[in-house]
Amino acid sequence: MSLYQTWKYTSRPADKKGFTLVEIAIVLVIVGLIIGTLAPLMMSMIKRDKLKSGRQTVQRARDEIIGYAMINGGRLPTLTSLAHRQDPWGNQLFLITAPALSSSTSVCSVNATNMSVILYVGSGGGACSTGNIVSNVACIVASKGPDYNRQISAISGGQVGILDYGCSGDLFPADNAGVPSNRPFDDVYEYLSLEELKARVCQPSSNSTSSSGP
Repeated sequence: MSLYQTWKYTSRPADKKGFTLVEIAIVLVIVGLIIGTLAPLMMSMIKRDKLKSGRQTVQRARDEIIGYAMINGGRLPTLTSLAHRQDPWGNQLFLITAPALSSSTSVCSVNATNMSVILYVGSGGGACSTGNIVSNVACIVASKGPDYNRQISAISGGQVGILDYGCSGDLFPADNAGVPSNRPFDDVYEYLSLEELKARVCQPSSNSTSSSGP
């Protein structure tokens, strides 16, 4: 092999240079900036999608409660009877049923549930104050939300407390090792009043008096 041929096969042409360390560093910085910009947006989108899915799960559970009562003589189901009982964060929903509506009692046979919901409202800075009170609630179905911590209270004195989404606090410390948390309220819930259930489930009496004129 001639000296020229040896040089031809062992020398590297000037137009086939690789990236320098500076160029690689610049590329890595640009990629890092792109990821740093897109990652929070992606996380926010994922969080919104899960929250939307959580709301849909609770709404479907609510509809299943109505459907169950319609085909079971007005009786309300237990949580295990619902197809939608797990939220998108992997936790079981929780169901609070009025004590007057046992598993063998039809909503059509009672005129009052003696369970009320206290809806707290935000008063600025995360603080809350007592707002509306909804009487004759038949049941509440809810998810603990994205923080896995239930904040809706248990029944006490026939009342269940629910914070506004502008509030921070915890009405169910038992779900946080007995220590009240100060997280923003994020439980996802639906409640059914006795009046709504009876309107959807109970058939009008055949001997009821018509209120219409002749």
